[in-house]
Amino acid sequence: MMIVAALMALAIGGQPGEPDRAAPSGPPTLNSVTPVVPAQIPLASQFDIKSKITGRTYRIYISRPVVPPPASGYSVLYVLDADATFATAESQAILATFDGLKPIIVVGIGYPDVLAATKLRTWDLTPYKPDAETKAKEPGAVGDYGGGDAFYKFMVEELEPTTERLAQIDPRQKSLMGYSLGGLFVAHILLTHPEAYKNFVIGSPVIGWNNKEVLKDLPRFAERVSAGEISPRVLITSSELEQSDTLPSLPFRMVDNAREFAERLKSIKGSPDYSVSYVVLQGESHNSGLPAATSRGVALVVSH
Repeated sequence: MMIVAALMALAIGGQPGEPDRAAPSGPPTLNSVTPVVPAQIPLASQFDIKSKITGRTYRIYISRPVVPPPASGYSVLYVLDADATFATAESQAILATFDGLKPIIVVGIGYPDVLAATKLRTWDLTPYKPDAETKAKEPGAVGDYGGGDAFYKFMVEELEPTTERLAQIDPRQKSLMGYSLGGLFVAHILLTHPEAYKNFVIGSPVIGWNNKEVLKDLPRFAERVSAGEISPRVLITSSELEQSDTLPSLPFRMVDNAREFAERLKSIKGSPDYSVSYVVLQGESHNSGLPAATSRGVALVVSH
Protein backbone atom coordinates (compact mmCIF):
# COMPACT_ATOMS: atom_id res chain seq x y z
CA MET A 1 0.00 0.00 0.00
CA MET A 2 1.06 3.56 -0.72
CA ILE A 3 4.46 4.95 -1.62
CA VAL A 4 4.54 2.11 -4.14
CA ALA A 5 5.62 4.45 -6.88
CA ALA A 6 8.50 5.76 -4.81
CA LEU A 7 9.76 2.28 -4.01
CA MET A 8 9.27 0.81 -7.47
CA ALA A 9 11.03 3.75 -9.09
CA LEU A 10 14.19 2.61 -7.37
CA ALA A 11 14.14 -0.79 -9.02
CA ILE A 12 16.56 -1.26 -11.92
CA GLY A 13 15.59 -3.11 -15.07
CA GLY A 14 12.30 -4.64 -16.16
CA GLN A 15 9.58 -6.26 -14.11
CA PRO A 16 10.06 -9.87 -13.02
CA GLY A 17 9.46 -12.19 -15.92
CA GLU A 18 9.86 -9.46 -18.52
CA PRO A 19 12.96 -9.19 -20.71
CA ASP A 20 15.05 -6.10 -20.24
CA ARG A 21 15.35 -4.97 -23.83
CA ALA A 22 17.77 -2.20 -22.93
CA ALA A 23 20.16 -4.43 -20.98
CA PRO A 24 23.67 -4.39 -22.48
CA SER A 25 25.55 -7.64 -23.07
CA GLY A 26 28.28 -6.68 -20.59
CA PRO A 27 29.15 -4.05 -17.99
CA PRO A 28 28.32 -0.58 -19.39
CA THR A 29 31.17 1.80 -20.18
CA LEU A 30 31.42 5.39 -21.30
CA ASN A 31 34.49 4.46 -23.26
CA SER A 32 37.20 1.81 -23.18
CA VAL A 33 38.72 3.09 -19.92
CA THR A 34 35.78 4.61 -17.99
CA PRO A 35 33.39 1.97 -16.60
CA VAL A 36 29.90 2.83 -15.40
CA VAL A 37 29.48 1.40 -11.90
CA PRO A 38 26.61 1.34 -9.37
CA ALA A 39 26.11 4.67 -7.63
CA GLN A 40 27.14 5.01 -4.00
CA ILE A 41 25.79 7.32 -1.31
CA PRO A 42 28.66 9.43 0.09
CA LEU A 43 29.61 8.83 3.73
CA ALA A 44 27.27 5.85 3.99
CA SER A 45 27.71 2.11 4.40
CA GLN A 46 25.35 -0.80 4.05
CA PHE A 47 25.08 -4.40 5.20
CA ASP A 48 22.46 -7.14 5.27
CA ILE A 49 21.22 -8.71 8.49
CA LYS A 50 19.17 -11.91 8.75
CA SER A 51 16.69 -11.68 11.59
CA LYS A 52 16.14 -14.74 13.76
CA ILE A 53 12.91 -13.12 14.97
CA THR A 54 11.15 -12.39 11.68
CA GLY A 55 13.08 -14.81 9.48
CA ARG A 56 13.68 -12.01 7.00
CA THR A 57 16.80 -10.37 5.64
CA TYR A 58 16.99 -6.58 5.89
CA ARG A 59 19.31 -4.19 4.12
CA ILE A 60 20.65 -1.69 6.62
CA TYR A 61 22.06 1.67 5.57
CA ILE A 62 24.09 3.70 8.05
CA SER A 63 25.72 7.12 7.82
CA ARG A 64 28.13 8.65 10.28
CA PRO A 65 28.47 12.39 10.92
CA VAL A 66 31.46 14.29 9.61
CA VAL A 67 32.27 15.57 13.11
CA PRO A 68 33.43 13.64 16.20
CA PRO A 69 30.81 12.35 18.64
CA PRO A 70 29.88 14.19 21.82
CA ALA A 71 31.17 12.64 25.04
CA SER A 72 27.83 10.89 25.52
CA GLY A 73 27.76 9.55 21.94
CA TYR A 74 25.84 10.41 18.79
CA SER A 75 22.09 10.69 18.58
CA VAL A 76 20.63 8.11 16.19
CA LEU A 77 17.63 8.28 13.88
CA TYR A 78 16.09 5.02 12.69
CA VAL A 79 14.36 5.49 9.32
CA LEU A 80 11.85 3.01 7.87
CA ASP A 81 11.40 2.34 4.14
CA ALA A 82 15.05 3.21 3.70
CA ASP A 83 15.13 2.20 0.03
CA ALA A 84 13.07 5.35 -0.56
CA THR A 85 14.01 7.57 2.39
CA PHE A 86 17.60 7.02 3.47
CA ALA A 87 19.32 9.24 0.90
CA THR A 88 17.13 12.22 1.82
CA ALA A 89 17.53 11.68 5.56
CA GLU A 90 21.29 11.24 5.33
CA SER A 91 21.87 14.30 3.16
CA GLN A 92 19.74 16.48 5.44
CA ALA A 93 21.60 15.21 8.50
CA ILE A 94 24.97 16.03 6.95
CA LEU A 95 23.85 19.49 5.86
CA ALA A 96 22.60 20.14 9.39
CA THR A 97 26.08 19.59 10.83
CA PHE A 98 27.43 22.27 8.46
CA ASP A 99 24.95 24.65 10.10
CA GLY A 100 26.26 23.74 13.54
CA LEU A 101 23.27 21.59 14.49
CA LYS A 102 23.46 18.31 16.37
CA PRO A 103 25.34 15.55 14.55
CA ILE A 104 23.29 12.38 14.22
CA ILE A 105 23.74 8.89 12.87
CA VAL A 106 21.05 7.83 10.40
CA VAL A 107 20.18 4.13 10.25
CA GLY A 108 17.86 3.08 7.44
CA ILE A 109 15.96 -0.20 7.29
CA GLY A 110 15.17 -1.56 3.83
CA TYR A 111 15.27 -4.79 1.86
CA PRO A 112 17.82 -6.39 -0.49
CA ASP A 113 15.07 -7.04 -3.07
CA VAL A 114 13.57 -3.65 -3.87
CA LEU A 115 10.93 -5.18 -6.14
CA ALA A 116 9.65 -7.24 -3.21
CA ALA A 117 9.81 -4.35 -0.75
CA THR A 118 6.21 -3.23 -1.25
CA LYS A 119 4.84 -6.60 -0.13
CA LEU A 120 7.46 -7.16 2.59
CA ARG A 121 6.83 -3.81 4.23
CA THR A 122 3.10 -4.39 4.59
CA TRP A 123 3.78 -7.27 6.99
CA ASP A 124 6.56 -5.50 8.89
CA LEU A 125 4.79 -2.17 9.32
CA THR A 126 1.21 -3.16 10.16
CA PRO A 127 0.57 -3.90 13.85
CA TYR A 128 -2.72 -5.71 13.16
CA LYS A 129 -4.19 -7.99 10.53
CA PRO A 130 -6.89 -6.18 8.50
CA ASP A 131 -10.53 -6.43 9.49
CA ALA A 132 -13.15 -6.96 6.78
CA GLU A 133 -13.57 -3.25 6.02
CA THR A 134 -9.85 -2.61 5.77
CA LYS A 135 -9.31 -5.80 3.78
CA ALA A 136 -11.79 -4.55 1.19
CA LYS A 137 -9.62 -1.44 0.71
CA GLU A 138 -6.31 -3.29 0.67
CA PRO A 139 -5.21 -5.95 -1.84
CA GLY A 140 -3.18 -8.91 -0.67
CA ALA A 141 -3.63 -11.92 1.58
CA VAL A 142 -4.32 -11.58 5.29
CA GLY A 143 -0.94 -13.21 5.91
CA ASP A 144 0.75 -10.23 4.28
CA TYR A 145 -0.15 -8.06 7.28
CA GLY A 146 0.19 -7.96 11.04
CA GLY A 147 3.91 -8.43 11.72
CA GLY A 148 4.58 -5.06 13.33
CA ASP A 149 5.33 -6.30 16.83
CA ALA A 150 7.79 -8.92 15.56
CA PHE A 151 9.47 -6.26 13.43
CA TYR A 152 9.80 -3.97 16.44
CA LYS A 153 11.35 -6.83 18.42
CA PHE A 154 13.88 -7.29 15.60
CA MET A 155 14.74 -3.60 15.79
CA VAL A 156 15.27 -3.60 19.55
CA GLU A 157 16.90 -6.99 20.06
CA GLU A 158 18.93 -7.43 16.87
CA LEU A 159 19.38 -4.17 14.95
CA GLU A 160 20.06 -1.73 17.79
CA PRO A 161 22.84 -3.85 19.37
CA THR A 162 24.43 -4.18 15.94
CA THR A 163 24.29 -0.42 15.41
CA GLU A 164 25.82 0.21 18.83
CA ARG A 165 28.77 -2.02 17.93
CA LEU A 166 29.45 0.07 14.84
CA ALA A 167 29.27 3.56 16.34
CA GLN A 168 29.31 5.42 19.64
CA ILE A 169 25.62 6.07 20.36
CA ASP A 170 23.85 7.80 23.22
CA PRO A 171 21.07 5.34 24.21
CA ARG A 172 18.99 8.25 25.56
CA GLN A 173 18.94 9.97 22.17
CA LYS A 174 17.16 7.58 19.81
CA SER A 175 14.51 8.63 17.30
CA LEU A 176 12.16 6.73 14.98
CA MET A 177 10.68 7.92 11.69
CA GLY A 178 8.17 6.30 9.34
CA TYR A 179 5.80 7.28 6.56
CA SER A 180 2.40 5.94 5.43
CA LEU A 181 2.19 2.41 6.84
CA GLY A 182 5.50 3.32 8.45
CA GLY A 183 3.68 6.23 10.07
CA LEU A 184 1.07 3.81 11.40
CA PHE A 185 3.89 1.66 12.79
CA VAL A 186 5.55 4.63 14.51
CA ALA A 187 2.21 5.72 15.96
CA HIS A 188 1.75 2.21 17.36
CA ILE A 189 5.23 2.23 18.93
CA LEU A 190 4.62 5.72 20.35
CA LEU A 191 1.47 4.54 22.14
CA THR A 192 2.79 1.15 23.28
CA HIS A 193 6.53 1.76 23.82
CA PRO A 194 6.84 5.55 24.28
CA GLU A 195 9.98 5.20 26.39
CA ALA A 196 11.87 3.55 23.52
CA TYR A 197 12.63 6.75 21.58
CA LYS A 198 13.02 10.42 22.33
CA ASN A 199 11.53 11.66 19.05
CA PHE A 200 8.74 10.08 17.00
CA VAL A 201 8.29 11.30 13.42
CA ILE A 202 4.93 10.13 12.06
CA GLY A 203 4.50 10.94 8.38
CA SER A 204 1.09 10.57 6.71
CA PRO A 205 0.02 7.79 9.10
CA VAL A 206 -2.73 5.38 8.08
CA ILE A 207 -4.63 5.97 11.33
CA GLY A 208 -7.84 4.65 9.77
CA TRP A 209 -6.46 1.10 9.55
CA ASN A 210 -8.99 -1.27 11.17
CA ASN A 211 -11.26 1.60 12.14
CA LYS A 212 -8.48 3.39 14.07
CA GLU A 213 -7.45 0.34 16.09
CA VAL A 214 -4.11 1.98 16.81
CA LEU A 215 -5.88 4.45 19.11
CA LYS A 216 -6.95 1.77 21.57
CA ASP A 217 -3.66 2.31 23.42
CA LEU A 218 -4.08 6.08 23.65
CA PRO A 219 -5.72 6.16 27.13
CA ARG A 220 -2.81 4.34 28.78
CA PHE A 221 -0.34 6.58 26.92
CA ALA A 222 -2.19 9.66 28.19
CA GLU A 223 -2.03 8.39 31.77
CA ARG A 224 1.72 7.96 31.55
CA VAL A 225 2.27 11.40 30.00
CA SER A 226 0.06 13.06 32.62
CA ALA A 227 1.94 11.27 35.41
CA GLY A 228 5.25 12.56 34.06
CA GLU A 229 6.55 9.04 33.38
CA ILE A 230 7.24 9.77 29.72
CA SER A 231 7.76 12.93 27.67
CA PRO A 232 8.33 12.09 24.00
CA ARG A 233 8.53 14.69 21.26
CA VAL A 234 6.18 13.97 18.38
CA LEU A 235 5.94 15.36 14.85
CA ILE A 236 2.99 14.36 12.69
CA THR A 237 2.76 15.42 9.04
CA SER A 238 0.11 15.15 6.35
CA SER A 239 0.30 15.98 2.66
CA GLU A 240 -2.39 18.40 1.54
CA LEU A 241 -3.43 16.42 -1.55
CA GLU A 242 -3.82 13.09 0.24
CA GLN A 243 -7.43 14.04 0.87
CA SER A 244 -8.65 16.11 -2.03
CA ASP A 245 -11.87 16.69 -3.96
CA THR A 246 -9.91 17.24 -7.16
CA LEU A 247 -7.45 14.33 -7.02
CA PRO A 248 -7.98 10.64 -6.29
CA SER A 249 -8.09 10.27 -2.52
CA LEU A 250 -6.56 7.57 -0.38
CA PRO A 251 -9.18 5.45 1.37
CA PHE A 252 -8.52 6.24 5.03
CA ARG A 253 -9.35 9.97 5.54
CA MET A 254 -5.63 10.53 5.72
CA VAL A 255 -5.49 14.23 6.58
CA ASP A 256 -8.52 14.34 8.87
CA ASN A 257 -7.42 11.29 10.86
CA ALA A 258 -3.85 12.53 11.25
CA ARG A 259 -5.03 15.96 12.37
CA GLU A 260 -7.45 14.47 14.88
CA PHE A 261 -4.74 12.18 16.23
CA ALA A 262 -2.40 15.14 16.67
CA GLU A 263 -5.10 17.15 18.45
CA ARG A 264 -5.78 14.32 20.88
CA LEU A 265 -2.07 14.03 21.66
CA LYS A 266 -1.78 17.80 22.09
CA SER A 267 -4.67 17.83 24.57
CA ILE A 268 -2.71 15.66 27.00
CA LYS A 269 -1.04 17.69 29.77
CA GLY A 270 2.44 16.48 30.59
CA SER A 271 5.89 17.71 31.53
CA PRO A 272 7.43 20.68 29.65
CA ASP A 273 9.50 18.25 27.57
CA TYR A 274 6.39 16.62 26.11
CA SER A 275 5.55 18.22 22.78
CA VAL A 276 3.40 17.47 19.76
CA SER A 277 3.55 19.28 16.42
CA TYR A 278 1.35 18.84 13.37
CA VAL A 279 2.19 20.12 9.88
CA VAL A 280 0.26 19.93 6.61
CA LEU A 281 2.68 19.92 3.69
CA GLN A 282 1.04 22.29 1.21
CA GLY A 283 0.84 21.22 -2.41
CA GLU A 284 2.20 17.74 -1.74
CA SER A 285 0.63 14.43 -2.67
CA HIS A 286 1.19 11.18 -0.79
CA ASN A 287 4.25 10.27 -2.87
CA SER A 288 5.75 13.75 -3.21
CA GLY A 289 5.26 14.31 0.51
CA LEU A 290 7.68 11.53 1.37
CA PRO A 291 10.95 13.52 0.99
CA ALA A 292 9.32 16.63 2.44
CA ALA A 293 8.20 14.76 5.56
CA THR A 294 11.61 13.10 5.84
CA SER A 295 13.37 16.46 5.80
CA ARG A 296 11.00 17.81 8.46
CA GLY A 297 11.71 14.80 10.62
CA VAL A 298 15.46 15.22 10.42
CA ALA A 299 15.07 18.91 11.29
CA LEU A 300 13.23 17.94 14.47
CA VAL A 301 15.89 15.44 15.53
CA VAL A 302 18.94 17.64 14.88
CA SER A 303 17.44 20.64 16.67
CA HIS A 304 16.94 18.95 20.06
